[in-house]
Formats: sequence, C-alpha cells, structure tokens
Amino acid sequence: MTLAALQHLIHYFQSLAPEFEVLVLGSASLLASHAELGDPSGPLTATFDADLCPQPFHEPTALLIHQALGEAGAFHLDHGYHADILRDSIFETLPPGWRSRLVPVPGCLRAAALDPHDLAAVKLLVARPKDILLVSDLARRGLLAGHLVKQRLNSIERTEALIVTSSRAFTSAFPD
Repeated sequence: MTLAALQHLIHYFQSLAPEFEVLVLGSASLLASHAELGDPSGPLTATFDADLCPQPFHEPTALLIHQALGEAGAFHLDHGYHADILRDSIFETLPPGWRSRLVPVPGCLRAAALDPHDLAAVKLLVARPKDILLVSDLARRGLLAGHLVKQRLNSIERTEALIVTSSRAFTSAFPD
C-alpha cells in the first residue's frame, strides 16, 4: 500500500459518501505519518488493504462502501488494493485519548489516521507474529518511542491473559 493508493481509496469512499469522515485504523494508517513505509523497501509493500471506518458510523453506508471497495470487488480487481470496512466497536480496543492524536491524511479532506504509537499498541495487544514484526521494524527505523507505545498499551483495558501476551509482544518488539 502506498500513500497514493490510500488517498485513492479515501477519495473514492468520499465520492460515494461525501457527508462522512473517514478514519484509517490499520497498518495503512502509518502512511499518514510516514509515507515512505509504502516505498518498495518499506514494510507496507505487502499490504493491499486499508481498514476504514465511516464517521459517524452508519451501517448502510458501511455496507455500500464495502460493496464498492471491498475485497474481490471490481475496484479491487481493477486496482489491486481494497478497503476493509470496520465497525465502530473496534474503538474499544484503542488506547484512551486516541481521537485527540489522530493524524490528518495528506491530500485528503475529512480523513484521519491513527497515531503510529496508538497503532503499535493495538498491534502488540493483538500480538500476531506479523504485527510484532511490523512494530519491531518501525522501532528499528526509529519511528516509534518505546516508552510511548508501552504507556499506550498499558492504558488499554486488558484481561490478565492479554497483559501477559501483550507484554511479551512488547519485549519482542522493543528488546532493549
């Protein structure tokens, strides 16, 4: 995924639903802060989707956007990338205060993306191997401050099992 591809998805989304703002919540959100991550040597070259959420959330609009921009649809087949439409229930997994830290998506009006530290905290909470690798890569590139990621991760309400899993994921991503 490149910034140009993300912008294309957002512009298409907004042409279908101009009254809605767009939130970018997954790995593609990093492009708003670090467009170079979509370059051929960047970690997002193997990302072919953007997790988008209309704001305010409206189920009929989410379905419309999914039909137009979703995986295996005409847009995806034509352009090679697609949108995954997320429900606003995902907000429960985000660190408190995340809205105040949203990053505007360059070249897009009424579109914002997660702050990289908030995204990293969520990726470590999920703790899938690919997510830990992405956070590790971002840390190695000097794009994340470990103390901020830890602070945001610790601010998310977690079960005891999630505390253990996400703490191990953090230690993997930030071994120092």
